[in-house]
Amino acid sequence: MKTWNTAAAALIARAIAGEQIPMPRLLYLGLDTPQRYACCGVPLEWDGHTWAPLDVQLSEQTDSATEMAGLTLTLPGVDAGQIALAFEDVDGAALRVYQAVVDPDTGAVEDAVLMWSGELDVPGWQDGQQASVIFTAEHRGTMALRPKVQRYTNDEQQRINPGDTSLDVDSATDAAANVWPAASYF
Repeated sequence: MKTWNTAAAALIARAIAGEQIPMPRLLYLGLDTPQRYACCGVPLEWDGHTWAPLDVQLSEQTDSATEMAGLTLTLPGVDAGQIALAFEDVDGAALRVYQAVVDPDTGAVEDAVLMWSGELDVPGWQDGQQASVIFTAEHRGTMALRPKVQRYTNDEQQRINPGDTSLDVDSATDAAANVWPAASYF
């Protein structure tokens, strides 16, 4: 479990006391050209990158011990470059949602923690007066629970751990001949 650093913890304590502390969401899309968006009206600097401001609409995130809900994000009012994202092969690209704590005095992101992580599915788009790109994403926990086909063979072992010879056996030559119940057994 990641905890807030001391500067962010102090800002959260101020927020609990009633002060207005900005806590925007940061979105990372691991495409061929990584996209970093801040769900606020100003660009933010964090983790050595500039997070561009964009009015991104996120579906409601619910935390449950029994359900790992997917996520839908909509990029409304997109330009031609962002519409091109809908035509990229984004299936399987990483999506991470961070919760950031911004110091209202300096405008600096003090810390951010990972709130949601998963992979993007096939995007969609909506054309009209206000074009938008719609992404759906699957939670990484759902992907982890999906059955994985593996066989207990030498070929599968070589794919997982190249050079491992633990399953490189030939039962016809490695085993002793079983001659029972012939007379030579006794």
